[in-house]
Amino acid sequence: MNDLGQKLASAIEAKNNDLNLYVWKGPKVEVNGTRVQEEIKLMDATPEQLQEFYNHCQSMLYSQDKDNPGRFVLLNIIKDQRERCNTELFLRFLENAYLSSEDRVKIQRFTYWSNVKAYMDNNKEYFPKDQLGNILITSVTGGVPDDFANLTIEYVRDGCLDVLGNFNKKHITLNFILKLGLWFTAQEKKEFAEESQITGQSPLDIIKERCGLKANVNIHTNPKGLLNYKEFRAMLTLKNKKYSELTTDQLLVLRNKVLFALEEEVEFHAQSWITRKDNILKVCEARGISLEL
Repeated sequence: MNDLGQKLASAIEAKNNDLNLYVWKGPKVEVNGTRVQEEIKLMDATPEQLQEFYNHCQSMLYSQDKDNPGRFVLLNIIKDQRERCNTELFLRFLENAYLSSEDRVKIQRFTYWSNVKAYMDNNKEYFPKDQLGNILITSVTGGVPDDFANLTIEYVRDGCLDVLGNFNKKHITLNFILKLGLWFTAQEKKEFAEESQITGQSPLDIIKERCGLKANVNIHTNPKGLLNYKEFRAMLTLKNKKYSELTTDQLLVLRNKVLFALEEEVEFHAQSWITRKDNILKVCEARGISLEL
């Protein structure tokens, strides 16, 4: 690194470690028709305020609240949702309803689980019931495609018995879906161009009409858009349903794209709360303040 680069890096580090620049931003509130946000320098905060701020960071990271889980808790929920989507796809693969092939024998869930259970019952020492969440389905089934090789017996059992539960779409909001961006496949582009010539509407207006979106909704289109139209529509029609009731398109988009994108966003939010917490601890150390951790 040259001298200029070293000076720049040193300046950035000094700025990042300047305790006087650390602030706590309160919630945005409306005052006389304007949304304002109160800020307080951490060096000026009382010990009680610093404790309150620290507790809030901890809650945003680790809260077990069902409706508003902490970011780390939500990350585990997202991973679990991805596994449950993949489990349902695996069972549809066995049923030859997903990636269907004339060369593959169709296996019903009841039949499959009956065979798996019989095998485990005959080899109980290798399959303790309290460890099925740690034992892979490949331990009892050969020829499992790589996509499903990491599924555990517990997930597959729940899928076979239709007790995977409901998919909760709370965090996959309209704003989140729109932010992912849209880009048409070549076939979709052709179809929308043809329909535009007939109706006189733009492709985006056609999409809004088909999907029941308001005219003022802003759909972002660019080559880096994560979703094509088919996938975009699959997410807009997503409901809180049992995994077994979701369409294959919905399961695929959730597993392959949307839950990964949501995970990245939540990880970013988690890191921001970690940074806030670390800043509070630095200030407390400098001011000789002890917090209840």
